Amino acid sequence: MSDIFATNFTAADWIIVSVYLIGTVAVGAVVNRYVHSVSDFMVGGRASGTALNTATYIGTGLGLVTLMYASMEGFNNGFAYMALAVIAAIVSVFIGSTGFVIARLRELELTTIPEYFERRFSRATRVTAGIICALAGILNMGLFPKMGATFITYATGIAEHGESTEMLVNVITSLLIVFVLVYTVLGGMVSVIVTDYIQFVVLAIGMGIGLVIFLTHPQIGWQQTMDTWSSAKGEAAFNPFHKDSYGGVWVVWQVCVFLTAMIAWAPEATRALTARDVRTAKRTFLWATPNAFVRLAIPAFWGIAAVTFFASEPTLSEYFFPDGVDGSATHAMQAMPLLIGKIIPTGLIGVLVAGLLAAFMSTHDSYFLCWSSVIVRDVVNPLRGADLSERGQIMLTRFVIVGIGAFLMVWGVWYDTPDSVWNYMAVTGTIYLSGAGVTLIGGVYWTRASSTGAIAALVGGLVAISSLFIDKIRALCETYVDGIAQYVTTANLALGNFVFCAIVFVVFSLLFPDPSKTARELRDAPITTP
Repeated sequence: MSDIFATNFTAADWIIVSVYLIGTVAVGAVVNRYVHSVSDFMVGGRASGTALNTATYIGTGLGLVTLMYASMEGFNNGFAYMALAVIAAIVSVFIGSTGFVIARLRELELTTIPEYFERRFSRATRVTAGIICALAGILNMGLFPKMGATFITYATGIAEHGESTEMLVNVITSLLIVFVLVYTVLGGMVSVIVTDYIQFVVLAIGMGIGLVIFLTHPQIGWQQTMDTWSSAKGEAAFNPFHKDSYGGVWVVWQVCVFLTAMIAWAPEATRALTARDVRTAKRTFLWATPNAFVRLAIPAFWGIAAVTFFASEPTLSEYFFPDGVDGSATHAMQAMPLLIGKIIPTGLIGVLVAGLLAAFMSTHDSYFLCWSSVIVRDVVNPLRGADLSERGQIMLTRFVIVGIGAFLMVWGVWYDTPDSVWNYMAVTGTIYLSGAGVTLIGGVYWTRASSTGAIAALVGGLVAISSLFIDKIRALCETYVDGIAQYVTTANLALGNFVFCAIVFVVFSLLFPDPSKTARELRDAPITTP
């Protein structure tokens, strides 16, 4: 069986990848000399221009975990998953052209998103948002190393080694986390911005090469892929609203997720804070629109193409489709990296893997910095009642980054991944986004929004945790509540949570208005930054 895992990855490709990774850490060490303040470390001094800010925004969003979960969804659901890429592009155009929420955030020269909650609402709101934001973000990040481990295993052919594979991959993934920790701890956001730009260039080249090879490969090609999916899945492979596909509720949920993520999810929304000015912040999102589509569409196509390729190889077909191509697929997580390893030539595969590992690192560095910054700036400082010194904040942020890295060493490497990685990502994101998105939008555009309403909405987002236990909830419904189990789905619960948070935000704001200042005064209060 191990023969089917053989790939074109050789020692020469390992050299290419190693040289790149070592060079990246060296860059992080060099830029450390430019870090002089909290603003430098956390938001790069707010001096990033449009081109650089856009490239680093793309580098952050185009992570290896994105490529993995998108390819898995493409492998399982075909072209229907492309709807998510379309949603992402539309939302990006909307925010970039209107400055929806992000313009106000940049005007206030914030360091983190939850800072706005204190200025607009109260310190308790900021701390609540910070805790939930960090909880959701670190849980969301928990699967990233496992995705990296799986990619390395099957793209490089390590899976041929059988029983020793898992331990070897865990060691390699841990080393990658250490690499990211080193240059993020040393250089902060300056390091992130510089290395993300390099990684964006490398990844763009690698993905372009991969796409061309896939489209011109004799066992794949566009027409052959379309024919394979049309025969195997019919309309469900192309229509996300089809009863055998995702369904309309899932599509609406994704609109809510992407809209709130771009304004509230720290790694993405922080790019509005690092921009030179409001105009640059808006243009960052607008210019990144093609990426919003491509970062999901291309890896989804890789997963779609994997079905076509594996269906033409009897041994692989038996492994991935034990019930036939028109049945349920298995081992979806292995599909895209194994396809890359088998059809990309030696040398070129080293460049592509270097680019994809760069994506792995670029996402990690931004996430490390975002969640650690939130913990220090939005939980520790407010609870102390006074900010730590500049040196103290940078030092504590670095310790928190190391702590998050230690958590990932355990959770990320050894935790068993769920069947749908994207649903896990969207649900853990919803824990924060459902409450924070409503609170941000309401705070910016509704003068009667109150602190009590904000805290109620943020806490209400925790209800989304129930979506992680959907099978148990459905089983209980089947046992005790006849007739509703069919409506208990991840999409229904998650979308319902957005609605629930909006309702409690409005109701509690109206019932418990802020007494000390008018809402307009709170909304427009200036920000004093260190």
